[in-house]
Amino acid sequence: MRPRARIISLIGDELISDEAVAVVELVKNAYDADASRVAVRFEGKDPFKPETLVISDDGTGMTLDAVLGGWFEPGTITKRKKSKSPGGRLYQGAKGVGRFAAARLAEGLFLETKSKKETDGVTVLLEWGRFDESSYLDEIEIQYEVRPLPGLVHGTTLTLLNPRQKEDGSLRIDFETLHNRLSRLISPFGDVKDFNIDLTIPGHPEFSGEVNAHELIAKPPYKIEGSLAADGTFTGNIAVNGVVVKNLQRHQLGDKGATVGCGGFTVEFRAWDRDRKGLSPLMLKHNLGLQEIRQILDNYCGVSIYRDGFRVHPYGAPGNDWLRLDYWSRQNPTMRLANNQVVAAIRSSRESNPELIDRTTREGLVHNPAYEQLTVWAPRILALLEEERYKVRPREETQAEEIHTLFEAFDLSPVVEEADRQLGKQHPVSKLVRKSDGTIREGVRRLQEHYSRLLMTAGIGQMVDLVIHEIGAPVGRANREIAHLEKILRKQFPKTKLEEAEGSLNLIKGWLEQIVALRARLDPKSAGKRGRATTFSIQEEILGNLLLFENLLAKQKIKPSLHMPKDPFIVKMTRSALGQVLANLLDNSVYWLTRHHGDGKGGEIDITLRTREHGFSILFCDDGAGIDEANRERAFDPYFSTKENGIGLGLYVARQVIEPYGKLIYRDDCRLSGAGFEATFEKQVGLNEAP
Repeated sequence: MRPRARIISLIGDELISDEAVAVVELVKNAYDADASRVAVRFEGKDPFKPETLVISDDGTGMTLDAVLGGWFEPGTITKRKKSKSPGGRLYQGAKGVGRFAAARLAEGLFLETKSKKETDGVTVLLEWGRFDESSYLDEIEIQYEVRPLPGLVHGTTLTLLNPRQKEDGSLRIDFETLHNRLSRLISPFGDVKDFNIDLTIPGHPEFSGEVNAHELIAKPPYKIEGSLAADGTFTGNIAVNGVVVKNLQRHQLGDKGATVGCGGFTVEFRAWDRDRKGLSPLMLKHNLGLQEIRQILDNYCGVSIYRDGFRVHPYGAPGNDWLRLDYWSRQNPTMRLANNQVVAAIRSSRESNPELIDRTTREGLVHNPAYEQLTVWAPRILALLEEERYKVRPREETQAEEIHTLFEAFDLSPVVEEADRQLGKQHPVSKLVRKSDGTIREGVRRLQEHYSRLLMTAGIGQMVDLVIHEIGAPVGRANREIAHLEKILRKQFPKTKLEEAEGSLNLIKGWLEQIVALRARLDPKSAGKRGRATTFSIQEEILGNLLLFENLLAKQKIKPSLHMPKDPFIVKMTRSALGQVLANLLDNSVYWLTRHHGDGKGGEIDITLRTREHGFSILFCDDGAGIDEANRERAFDPYFSTKENGIGLGLYVARQVIEPYGKLIYRDDCRLSGAGFEATFEKQVGLNEAP
């Protein structure tokens, strides 16, 4: 097999996604060469139109044998023979293709290198235009020379000639993108020692100098850092405005007994509030405008993965929301952080995370089960920070500036601006208008929340209606077909075969009966019947809701205990109100019992029905982890949730539903040691009427 010479340009153009990535690959080569410093310089007469790009390092350099036997071999196995450099650094490039990133950057390459062991150096001139489609790789002659290089003590200098341009004549490489990429290349965990990057762009002094992230990124309002062990326990600290507010020691993040399929890793999440109120202190501190701060956050936001000290592209790049933070933020904007509010780093290694495998394209990780596990466990760590952020930044302060289209009629922004323009901001009328605008915005925000909740619950009721309506026809047809099939079997099969067939048919009949029973239990929860007052037995409704969760409880081996009066306790009220409260409590309990005891490891639920003079109460508790004391009242807030990707509406909706009848409160004096709730129904409850 004889590869065409164009394979060199293909490697550069097809395997390297953009020019900034190409520069990063060459910088990594300098690190592999045990350099302590690498300089990236753009040079030329016109500072705004550089003619060359120079990348130089003070590493070990190469001998002539290393150049001819390694550097000139595409796909060389030199680095694969040893995992570490002579200086003890773990090699970042082991596929032997990174150097051809130069083919993507410029039309030519002049290499100068000098080994510490040699007195003379080696120079090589490569013109990528000669690597055309008509030639074979072994036909290309390379010009090299061994001679003294007095300006180079040791190391390698790559001079990229005639950088590639766009159609408008400007360089393909974007300077701001390059600076951001290089500033995030090295892990913030301190894994990489004695390696610095200098960037010089004459036309852009703001991007020149030793490459570091903007100082704004170093001091976030919210931060969590620590390590996740392979057994799913997290140890670390949460800080708010630089002060540690919580210290976690082996905090269980997943189900008891669960293991981290990708291996343990270290993480640091930094987060910001992007509204004006949250960014105002930073504007004064850094002497920046609101839009400038948001632009800086946009440049650095995202969750990066660092493997053995260096960032894996494209994780953490602007727009790369690989953990789907934006999706969960849209579901619960009050609680969850969006991707553009987070600057994060996850540290992994080939040794401790061998199942996380680099793609052959040098970008990203293979999407295997280990990668999927990483996408599960990382958000659980972020949820710990989101919970603490919620505590110090109450719900009422969030999204104060957001007004949706439906409520645009209540937007007084134009009136406020006109009053400020004509009267001045200090005028009493202007102040009054501004205060009224704030009051209306707060009212609109509350209305939006209730409107969203009503839409959600109405949608659920409509879905239940649809299921109840549509499920009846196929079940009826299935029963009729079974009866018809039985007639045919009796005519055509002997008695022994008929008994065997009837056994299978009876099983099918039993399953259909279960579906019919489920339909009957769902019927009171349909949208058309949820608001109607009906006469029913409380014990029957409790048992009906347990039956809805029957399979789930059995799967997790959770044992419910019931303590209820023997005689039916008959009431007249909206049956679905009680059902919705019970369903929410059961759903939460199953989730947290599974997390506390482990998948399929059991747990207990205790439900006690007590009659009262004007109604009844239900005491509901389990033997899970319970709710932290600081979160017991907050748990009823809309959008507050400590569940992984929870929306935070369950308990809030339950409390709203029960409000016409009584109250739902947290109890810490229940028989079991976990979470406890008491639902009291004492208003608008008709008692002792005939069913």
